Amino acid sequence: MVSVVVHNLAQSLAAAKAAASTGQRITIRSTPGIGRSLGIGGWLALVKLTQQAAPKANIKFTFDSGIWPGDAYAAIAVGVDQIAMDDTPAFSRLRKLADEQGVLIDDQPSDIDLAFELEPKIACQNLLETNSV
Repeated sequence: MVSVVVHNLAQSLAAAKAAASTGQRITIRSTPGIGRSLGIGGWLALVKLTQQAAPKANIKFTFDSGIWPGDAYAAIAVGVDQIAMDDTPAFSRLRKLADEQGVLIDDQPSDIDLAFELEPKIACQNLLETNSV
């Protein structure tokens, strides 16, 4: 499955629309540490708006807490179903908590960071078409 890092709603919508137009599954992943700027509430709003804009797209969302274990904990507490986090001293405890809550740990690298793409939808479409099974 293709995984893309998004920095804002426009990039998330572009990725979702690319997934819908190709019929491929995609993981939309936040930037590491997005909880420091957008917060978990902002991420959940981005997820909801993306799902509403592309209801037929097959999307998984990953909240990446980066080095901030408190943000990973907050994501688990509010019911985010997939997170990523850096290996910090709290990692093993958070991994155990995530397992207990049924939260998946996304430890795969992303395929593309949309911050570096002038046309994010086209970049995602090309990636999805290249990686289709």
